[in-house]
Amino acid sequence: AKFSLPVDSEHRALAINLFSFRQPHMRAFHVCWMTFFTSFVSTFAAAPLLAIIRDDLDLTKPELVNAGIAAVTGTIFCRILIGSVCDMVGPRYAMSLLMLGTAPFVFGMALANDSLGFTLCRFFIGFSLATFVGCQFWTSVMFSGKIVGIANATTGGWGNLGGGVTQFLMPLFFEFFYKVADTEKFTAWRWAYFVPGTAHIIIGSM
Repeated sequence: AKFSLPVDSEHRALAINLFSFRQPHMRAFHVCWMTFFTSFVSTFAAAPLLAIIRDDLDLTKPELVNAGIAAVTGTIFCRILIGSVCDMVGPRYAMSLLMLGTAPFVFGMALANDSLGFTLCRFFIGFSLATFVGCQFWTSVMFSGKIVGIANATTGGWGNLGGGVTQFLMPLFFEFFYKVADTEKFTAWRWAYFVPGTAHIIIGSM
């Protein structure tokens, strides 16, 4: 087989070309970090909109705290499970399963009308953070031991950026639906969730 990157005897890449999306190595590289990035955006999308969501759903401070805890609790057990799934069907299908499986709960945030619905949606959305396992698994089998550390660090690091980027992305989406699309404030934050929800569908289908 011929590859766009130099490879070792096991066809693992010996170099990284960040400007390439060629299969299989660099496509896997970029799909890995984009998937992990998207999972961070959707999991922490509520944080910058909490003031509006709190007023809309009449949430108390303990309820907000519990929802935040729920968002990261589910991924603890899901990461253990997804490791076995990666072993059985490979990281690509495991990550797709996570993104497509959690997408309904991202969209479901638009229908939340009480503390229970809000907390459950955040809990199940948090499962998508288990894409970290698939991300590291996939790059580990795509890149040689001489460069796999850089590959893992880059995909993991860029993916983690989603947690910070969502702090200004979600307010931008909210402002678009609130001011540009001229919807009510308590409707705009719900529409904003359709953006990361759609991202789950797109990235999960790649």
